Amino acid sequence: MTNPYKIHLNNFFETITDFKHTTNRLNKVLLKDAEKYTAEGASYFSGTSLVIGDWTGPTDNGWKLNFHTGIQKSTYKENYSTEIEKVLSREFGFAYAQCYEAFETLLKDFINIKIQSDQNFKDSLPTNKEYSREFLKGGNDIFKLIKKAGGKRLKEYSKQNNNNFKFSETFKIFSEIRHAITHSQGILNSSKIPKDKYYQGLFEHLLPLNKLEEELIKLKFDYKTCNQLLIYLSEFGYQVFKILSEEDNYEWKL
Repeated sequence: MTNPYKIHLNNFFETITDFKHTTNRLNKVLLKDAEKYTAEGASYFSGTSLVIGDWTGPTDNGWKLNFHTGIQKSTYKENYSTEIEKVLSREFGFAYAQCYEAFETLLKDFINIKIQSDQNFKDSLPTNKEYSREFLKGGNDIFKLIKKAGGKRLKEYSKQNNNNFKFSETFKIFSEIRHAITHSQGILNSSKIPKDKYYQGLFEHLLPLNKLEEELIKLKFDYKTCNQLLIYLSEFGYQVFKILSEEDNYEWKL
C-alpha cells in the first residue's frame, strides 16, 4: 500500500532543503562582502534612519508629512565584519525557526492521518477535545500525541539510537530555541532548559556557540550550526515517519 505519511515527509524535506540552499548562498555572499569592504585600502559606510508619517496629523494638500524619529544606525568599515556576523546569526535563527514550524506541521499532518486511518487510536483519545486537523495544537500537545501513536517503538528508539538523542528532551530543546527566536528576539532564558546533565550537554551540542552560563542568553548561530540543526530536524521528522510507518505496516525506507 502507498504510505500516506510520505507526501508530508517530502513536503517537509523540500522546506528544509530550500532553507539549506538559501542560507548557504547568503553565508557565502555576505562573508565575501565583509572580506571585500574590510580589506586594506577599502572604505565602507552605511547609514539608516527611521522616517515616518502621522496618520492622524496634518498633511500638505493630502500628501503625507514625514518626520525623523531620531532613531538611526550606522555601520563603518571597522565594525562591518562584526555586523555581518550578527546579521547572519539572526538570519540563521529565523531559518531554523521557520523549519521548526514546518516540523510541527509535519507532526500535525502525521497525527491527522493516524486519527483518520486508525479507529483504535482515535478511540483512545480523550473525548473532551477536538482533534480535527485545524484544531491540533503544536508544542507539547502534538508531541504527546506523537508519543502515544508511536507507542513502545518510540520509547525503544528514544532509549537507543545512534546519536543518543532522547526524543522528548530533544523536542524540548528544539521548541525552546524556536520560542526564544520567535518571541524574545533570540534571547533564551536559561531557566527554560532543565538543570540536568543530559539537557545541558545536549543543548551545548546542538548550539556549540552558546553556553548556559547566564540567566539570559543571546543565541548565536553560524552557518555550520544552522545547517546541522536543519539536518537534525530532518532526521527527527524521518524517525517519526519511520516509527509510525512501522506501527501501521507501511514501507518506510526511502
